[in-house]
Amino acid sequence: MYKISPEQMVQIKAVVGNGHEAQEAIFNALDFDPYEYEGGCDSDVVWGYDSVVMERERYESERKERLENPADYGICETEERSEEIKAGAVLTQKEERSLNENIFDHDHTFMVISTFSNGTDEIIAVTVQQIWGQLGIHVINFIGFFANDADAQKAIEQADYVTFEET
Repeated sequence: MYKISPEQMVQIKAVVGNGHEAQEAIFNALDFDPYEYEGGCDSDVVWGYDSVVMERERYESERKERLENPADYGICETEERSEEIKAGAVLTQKEERSLNENIFDHDHTFMVISTFSNGTDEIIAVTVQQIWGQLGIHVINFIGFFANDADAQKAIEQADYVTFEET
């Protein structure tokens, strides 16, 4: 949870449900730092991400490239199956998983749900954050503020990102 002042909570609540531009202006004014999580950095809860994400356009491009040569990317085990996939065969669950693991491998972009509190009220913010090696974590996209988890989940589903649940 991130602590904010009562004044900041009033500003946020005033823009919840409004346009993205107004919400983003308030978010930027917070000078949000992902490292200022109350409770320290000892838990996965600190980062709060649901899953690894990738912009939809990039994902589709990466997917197309791999499906043109599925054996080269370890998606299938035989050249015969590779030819079937190239011809449009539906991927098995295992092949789909292998494809997505290959696409998302080494991608350090996460959809993050953060809770902001002034000690009385809470509000949810959804951001896309990226790990930049030794440069740390950076917010690369602000999705919005939400009054509840259900609204935040809807926004995540509508965002222009593809999610990948790591196992």
